[in-house]
Amino acid sequence: MSLLPTTEKGRPVMEHLYAVDCHNHSVCSPDGNDPVEAMCARAADLGLYAYTLTDHCECQKFEERYAPRVERAWAEMAKVKKTLPGDFRFYRGIEMGQPNQNLPAADAALQGKEYDFIIGSLHNIRGFEDFYFLDYTVQPPDFVDRLLAAYWQELLEVIEWGNFDSLGHLTYPLRYIEGDHGIPVDLSKHKKQIDEVLLALIRAEKALEVNTSGYRQKIGKALPDLPLLARYRELGGRLVTLGSDAHSTEDLGKGIDRGMELLREAGFTELALYERRSPRMLPLK
Repeated sequence: MSLLPTTEKGRPVMEHLYAVDCHNHSVCSPDGNDPVEAMCARAADLGLYAYTLTDHCECQKFEERYAPRVERAWAEMAKVKKTLPGDFRFYRGIEMGQPNQNLPAADAALQGKEYDFIIGSLHNIRGFEDFYFLDYTVQPPDFVDRLLAAYWQELLEVIEWGNFDSLGHLTYPLRYIEGDHGIPVDLSKHKKQIDEVLLALIRAEKALEVNTSGYRQKIGKALPDLPLLARYRELGGRLVTLGSDAHSTEDLGKGIDRGMELLREAGFTELALYERRSPRMLPLK
């Protein structure tokens, strides 16, 4: 595979000069499909300005399932990085799922590894499976609202933990509640808690991720979408990151250009690219 960008009619595949993908997964994740080398090659072929790989670490399952995967991902990234051209911007990241539910595991997963970028995420709340696996059709009428109330509260715990750079897919549960199950959610009922999450992010100087996976899924919109992005900016938020949440080379970079336009619509002029845990601001062009 060539690591030279493929162009169409003399232009890069991506529409934006500073298009970056900072949330995606290789075969080092249980649900990933392609090796690190193939993911890097695809990023180059797309003409991405920069590429950050962020394989999974589900902290509540760290000891029995994810410890060896974290080590493998780190080793694979280090090995591939040595083979890449000097002008290829490849950054090493990780997605820390549920760090608040197993703090010692979260610390162990990160120990001794100088990541460029760490995503903090919440795929399930205590006592429940991943939102992906829940059956929302056989629950009491207030089940979804109670579930979301607990989710916002646990996000505050993730932010309090603090050893991350960007909060992943803020509206992750809606991918399944609204998207897969067709259950409408009135987020105005949750405005106070959502504002608390956004304000906590701002105070902690953490970024908010725009996850573009929703564009290719049933929900049909970014996670989060325009209203919450605009609210984040209204409250003073300035740090935003972009990721496709691809689990294969086929989906890498999908929705990134659209996500950059969404950020512009929300009033942003820049996005953050993290190197050695420090944000570098890139224009939305």
